[in-house]
Amino acid sequence: MPVPDDVSHGDIYHKLGSLEGKLETVLLQLTEKRSDMAAVFARLREVETRVAIGVGIAAVLSFVIPILFTAAAPKLHLGSPTQQHR
Repeated sequence: MPVPDDVSHGDIYHKLGSLEGKLETVLLQLTEKRSDMAAVFARLREVETRVAIGVGIAAVLSFVIPILFTAAAPKLHLGSPTQQHR
């Protein structure tokens, strides 16, 4: 004859306590992961801001530099050398 499973209230409370401890550990780890993710996203936001500023500066320079060279070309004597005046 099989032995009946005798489960006492103490056994149930013990298992519930064990389960509660494991659940608290998981919740603590989730909280740590959330704070880690928040820190990562803050750093990523900073990098994206700096990249956007760099791209903006590069775009302005790529527009301004050709204009400056075109305006200063007669004074800079760029290109082939010309004969000097006698």
